[in-house]
Amino acid sequence: MSGSSGGGGGWGSFGDGPSCEDLVIHTQISSPVPAVINGLSKGDVLRVELKQGLDTHIVELTFKGKVAGGLSSAQVVKLIDCIRGGTQYQAEVQEANGGQVKVKVKAI
Repeated sequence: MSGSSGGGGGWGSFGDGPSCEDLVIHTQISSPVPAVINGLSKGDVLRVELKQGLDTHIVELTFKGKVAGGLSSAQVVKLIDCIRGGTQYQAEVQEANGGQVKVKVKAI
């Protein structure tokens, strides 16, 4: 039980980074769905949604109501905490090249 109420000092905890509103993540769509990502172009905006997995939360990106893929980044834990806290995000396509789609995730 001890240690569960601390601030996470010494670990480079997620509280040390930008605020939820200032969090920006540059990454690629993980586990892309070809039928959806093949239609993406630079400037397209995807919804960032939190889905409950079996034992964890998963960040999904959707475009026009269809799952485009997931999001994985070193900052995904911070992103999940921010979404759970009420901050909403979107992902803008920066580059689409076949199966690789680079996005910029930011608060809206």
